[in-house]
Amino acid sequence: MFGRSVIKRLTNSFGVFSVEELKYENRLARVLFSGPQHAAQSGIPLDGNPRLLFDYNQLLLELSIDLNPATILVLGGGTLTLPMALVTNLQNVHVTVVEQNPDLIQLAEEYFDYRPNDRLKIEIGDAFRLSKRLKARYDLIITDVFDNFTIPPAFRTLGFAQSIKNLLNTNGLIATNCIAATTGFAAQPLRQIVAAYSQAIGPVRAVKADRDYAYWTPQNMIVMAYADGIVNQALLTGVESVELPAIQAEDHLA
Repeated sequence: MFGRSVIKRLTNSFGVFSVEELKYENRLARVLFSGPQHAAQSGIPLDGNPRLLFDYNQLLLELSIDLNPATILVLGGGTLTLPMALVTNLQNVHVTVVEQNPDLIQLAEEYFDYRPNDRLKIEIGDAFRLSKRLKARYDLIITDVFDNFTIPPAFRTLGFAQSIKNLLNTNGLIATNCIAATTGFAAQPLRQIVAAYSQAIGPVRAVKADRDYAYWTPQNMIVMAYADGIVNQALLTGVESVELPAIQAEDHLA
């Protein structure tokens, strides 16, 4: 029997964190939890199956393989499980990660199989501020920035979307991990992101990242927008698209 055990606790200026070994989504795993809601932030499987533990991370990896980008920017690196998968599966990619919590990088090396790699660059700092100062351009930008279960308001604004557009190559794509519903009040984060991305970047598409999806409850989805204004329908073939909510006037003011 595989029980639940806490192998590390950490408290710093960013909150309370615990590294735990448990059965997660029917898989033996090591998971980083954070905040008062005990949100699962990062995780690796311990069952020998190479599929990434979180479905949305697996989708982002598959999207990256579909695109085969030369350069990727990841805003919100956590314990670097996705960035490590990217450099492992894409032999020529160079990945830049922005993570504001330096203690997570230490946890990544101690508990989540992170090893320094010449093609993986880590920047410690606030992703919102750095996105406005970076000068390089990227083929793919992945955003996975959360305050527990919520994308901070600053990352749902037109100003942020415009900063991202300036960092994308001509055929670049932004892919955002979003937890939201598609109807009701819980759809507000998605509405704001769709409004900002469609105005600053181009047409938006979203795909489901949870096996059990209900439109009225918050769920993981990947929201994508292309810098050249064309959403490639061949990406993530076979993955169910999410019907986007109607945009309201106030969403453009976010």
